[in-house]
This record gives sequence, structure tokens and C-alpha cells, in this order.
Amino acid sequence: MAKQEASNRCKVPVSLLIIEGETEQIFYPIIVRKYLSGLRITRYNLKGQSNTNKQVIGRTQLFLRDNPNDLVRVYCCVDAERGKRSATPLDLDIVREHIKARRLKGVLSVDQLLADPDIESWFFYDIEGIYSFLRAKRTQRNPRKYQNPRSFGKKDLQKLFRQFDKEYLPGKRTVNFISSLNIDKIVSNCKDLHEGIKNIKRQGRDLTNHLFPGN
Repeated sequence: MAKQEASNRCKVPVSLLIIEGETEQIFYPIIVRKYLSGLRITRYNLKGQSNTNKQVIGRTQLFLRDNPNDLVRVYCCVDAERGKRSATPLDLDIVREHIKARRLKGVLSVDQLLADPDIESWFFYDIEGIYSFLRAKRTQRNPRKYQNPRSFGKKDLQKLFRQFDKEYLPGKRTVNFISSLNIDKIVSNCKDLHEGIKNIKRQGRDLTNHLFPGN
């Protein structure tokens, strides 16, 4: 009955962005402000907890418990965890199966916005912006080295910072660095991010239930 009431009352679904950590906590508000204004956006920070699937399922269930009159589209905005043996990578099939098994009919869809291998790789799409932040001279720059950002990640960014006697510390201390980057350039050139934003916008007002058809 409660879910039927939710369907009747909810005119616009909530887009729940489940993000991975403190660096994403700096980055995604910029994305929301620039590209997703006007939608019902809620963020939840997993704070780097290791079992991503378990955390996404649990947080989604908690959201519905706390917001029984809402419908929600879940977006897992996390790292691909490629090459990290200690991490449990996101598996959308597992997440969707558990949500269906628990009959969480307030969930309209579950999608992913993966940073591969991690969010720092996206920053390399604005390598000139990184060099500018580091105050690197033109003779010290080698942008061609970073033509394929998917081949680089957090460790590479930390190494690049050290070349200019600076330290890259993930988390809240990235605010000045991230704010200095050309976010439009990053979004335009990073296919995963660009398509992810388009998907959130496309579904942002759609009440069609993709997990429980006919509900």
C-alpha cells in the first residue's frame, strides 16, 4: 500500500548519487550544479567502504525507509577498482538482484557511472589545467604523455605533483585543485562521464519502473 501511495504522490523521482569518497564529495556537487540543476538530486558518500555492492544495497534500502513517499533512481558513482585486489568491485547484476529479492519497488532503476580506474583518471582530460595548477613552465610540460587518461590514475597524479614539489592528497584538500580544472573540457572528452550525465538527465523526471515493470 505504501508503495502505491508513493507512486501516486511522487511526481519527480529522486536521483540518488551514491559516491565513493571525499574526492567525489568535492567533484560531484560541481557536476550537479553545472549539468543537473532542476532535478531532485540526493548524494550519499560511502566514504571508501570496501564492499561496494553491500553498501549500495543497504543505503538504497535506508533511503526508502526514510523516504517512504519517494521513488528513486540509484546511480553508483564509484571507481572501477581495476587492479585493486582488496576491493570488491561494483556488480550491477548483484545489486539489482538483491533489490528485486527484497521487493524494494520504490527503486525505479540502478545504473553506474564508473570512473576507470579511478576519479583521478578523469582529471587527466584537462592535463593543461593540471599543469597550470602546478605552475609548470611550458618547457616542463609533456601533455602528449597523458593522451589516454584511462591509462593513468591516482598514483600517476601523485607522481606528477611530486615532480613539481607538491603533494596530491585525495579528499577534502582537493577542493582548490578540482575547482581550478576545466570541468566542461573533462565532461566533453570523458565518454563515461558524459554518457553518465546524459543518462541521469534523461531519466531525471521519468517515473517508468525498469526494475519492476508494470508496478
